Amino acid sequence: MNAMNKKIPIYISFLLLIGCVFRSNSTVKVVNLSNRKLAAIPDSIYSLEKLEYLNLGNSITVYPPLSALTSEDNLNQITQISEKISQLHQLKVLNVCANDLRSLPKGLLELRMLDTLDISHNKNLQIANELEILSKMTWLKCLNITGTNTDQNSIDEIKNSLSTTKIIVNLDEMIDHAMIDSIINSPNLLQSDSSRIKMEAN
Repeated sequence: MNAMNKKIPIYISFLLLIGCVFRSNSTVKVVNLSNRKLAAIPDSIYSLEKLEYLNLGNSITVYPPLSALTSEDNLNQITQISEKISQLHQLKVLNVCANDLRSLPKGLLELRMLDTLDISHNKNLQIANELEILSKMTWLKCLNITGTNTDQNSIDEIKNSLSTTKIIVNLDEMIDHAMIDSIINSPNLLQSDSSRIKMEAN
């Protein structure tokens, strides 16, 4: 059995384990699945009705070097978010940074408690194609689209539509936001490197 075949049972066991944990504890509010080699979001996530913080991103080192990721062996490579995301009515923070998203689900429009959405460093995510969704999320407090496939017209349209939302579009703004947020929040759950998020239950 080669190394790749050895990894598959371990990966399946991991998914089964977290599925059992989530099903047995519907009061989970914080979930950290960063850097777990995920190609898709486990279905069991969508049954967590009390979930408030969901980290599916990959940790980012801004300096040095710019936008360097952790070991590629551990990276999530999520390409889509299911429409089932609409079931997480209590969700406040969603981090899917540095994955491989190609589109956003309309189900995000059902998340009226969501105040922070980090979709940064998804280089294949074309923001111009997602304006119908993003421009309607007027309740957001922070939207991070740094490192996505975007243009100035799309950025301007989002800023005009989300006039009260902090729109982060480049590394300098991302760093500034992380620094300010680290002072206000302890632990900091909103910065792009969300590795501090811990899995916990009531």
